[in-house]
Order: sequence, then structure tokens, then C-alpha cells
Amino acid sequence: MKHIPSNLVGAGRVTGADDSGEVQKLQVTESASGSGFADRVLDKVMRIFQFGFTSVPPLNSEVLTLRRKGDRTLTMVIGTSHRPSRPTGLQPGDAAMYDVRGVIIKMTAAGIEIDCQGLPLVVHNTSGMHVEGPIVADGDITGLNTSDALALSQIRTKFNGHDHTGVQPGSGTSAGPTNTL
Repeated sequence: MKHIPSNLVGAGRVTGADDSGEVQKLQVTESASGSGFADRVLDKVMRIFQFGFTSVPPLNSEVLTLRRKGDRTLTMVIGTSHRPSRPTGLQPGDAAMYDVRGVIIKMTAAGIEIDCQGLPLVVHNTSGMHVEGPIVADGDITGLNTSDALALSQIRTKFNGHDHTGVQPGSGTSAGPTNTL
């Protein structure tokens, strides 16, 4: 039976992050075990991600590390957690993406919910947007036609208040409205 290294798995906290390269590197501080020992700092620890998702953990996030052959110089971060930011109350089967500001995208049995915490929601570089079903807005909707921004509420106000001059009875032609957009 082969011997399993005693330092194969470790735990610590994030004390630095570098997300500028192809691979994210973290500085990980592991708490000393026993009295009289100093904390151990590991620099440039590679972090492994699930495909399609990336993040930079906040400082002091907890990390789970894995060491090849139990060698601390071959440490990789395989899990992170930031307890103060983690949303709670999800049901079995629910999922969420979130950040430290409280922005959250929840996928639940009732549907998808996005809470932007007062920050803008921007969609970039799309060839168009298609929505099947009604759209309800509690605020104003503004549409751009060439370079003129025009809120739908402005269009409704003008439509409700427009008058025609020179109204002709029967098959005659009337003039255009007196107030235009």
C-alpha cells in the first residue's frame, strides 16, 4: 500500500491576488498550527476554476488547497469561500452567482432574478434582443432613433395631447397634428 502524504490538503486565507495573466495567482496565508509557530505565506499559488466562470476572491476569503505529492511548493487553490458575501436561503436545485457588493443572479424554480444593487445593467455587443412575453417596467423606457433619445412616456404624452387643424368632413384630408415630437 502506498503512503499518502500528510500535507496533501491545506486551508488558508487569501492575502493577495494577481488576475493579470493566463492563470490567476493568489497569495495564501496558512495559519500556524501549535504555539510558537508563525503563519506560512505561499506566493503565486495557481487557482483552478470551473470552465465558464471566473472571479477574484476578496481578501481574507477562505481557500482549500491541494499539494502535489504533499509538497507546499506545488500548491494549487481548488476552492474559495467568502462567508460574508455568500447568499443564503436558496432551495435544493437553486443556483446563484454573486459578488461582494450584493449583486446576485438567482436561478430558482420561480424563475431568474437579478438584483443589481442600484448598479446599471448593461448588455454589450449584441446584434439584437428578442423577448417572448410581456415586458413590465416600473421606470421610464428610452429608445434611440438615430441620435435622438426619446422616452416612451414622452411619446404617450404627445400622442394624448395632439390636435389636428383643418379637419375636413367626409373624405377630405386634414392637416397634421399641432404638436409634434
